[in-house]
Amino acid sequence: MSTSGTTVWSLQRDSVINGALRKLAVLSGGSAPATYEVSNAAEALNAMIKGFQTDGMPVWAIKKYTFTVVSGTPSYTIGNGQTINTPMPLKVIQAYRNQTNSVNVPMNIYTEYNYNMLPLTVSSGVPINLWYQPQSTYGTVNVWPQPSDSTTTITLVYQRPFEDMNSSTDDFDFPPYWTEALIYGLAARLAPEYGVPLQDRQLLTKEAEYFHQTALMYGVEEGSLYIQPDWSGKR
Repeated sequence: MSTSGTTVWSLQRDSVINGALRKLAVLSGGSAPATYEVSNAAEALNAMIKGFQTDGMPVWAIKKYTFTVVSGTPSYTIGNGQTINTPMPLKVIQAYRNQTNSVNVPMNIYTEYNYNMLPLTVSSGVPINLWYQPQSTYGTVNVWPQPSDSTTTITLVYQRPFEDMNSSTDDFDFPPYWTEALIYGLAARLAPEYGVPLQDRQLLTKEAEYFHQTALMYGVEEGSLYIQPDWSGKR
């Protein structure tokens, strides 16, 4: 038996759109969608991908970024064209300081409430706490205490946003095992626009959710979970 020896198969944007339209019986016999149908489907596809960001933190969308603090500056904007010039994180899940002896020192990730309880205006030193505030197009990284020098570097571990699908030949910013979730998810969202009967739409929605959940369950990090009280700052 001879196998292909390849594992890189994937679909581009318009191939997923065509696949979704075939599920709706809009395309058949090798026919092609009209330009407006592709445009409408691409709009729905990008909206769906933005919605998928709320699923959580898949391992393939976790990134790291290291920046150097500035003395006396406790807040830094992050996003394209911002002080920290990288796509805006959706959530920061870990942060640590990079010591000169190659030891990483964990930082506490605070909520806004806990961060506001800190003596913000009187403290200066090596940052030990961090609060991340996401905005619509950029975020703000807040550290405490405010840095007393400009030599400390901090690494953020965060969930990045999924990339947009702008061109017909764009590859998806998803692993290949998300292909069916994308096709069936798009078909379910387009079904009302093509007058698919309610009963068929309900079945299509169930299929879409099945493939979505299957992809989600595979794309999480496996490891042990340790729970302990947060005694930081307590005496």
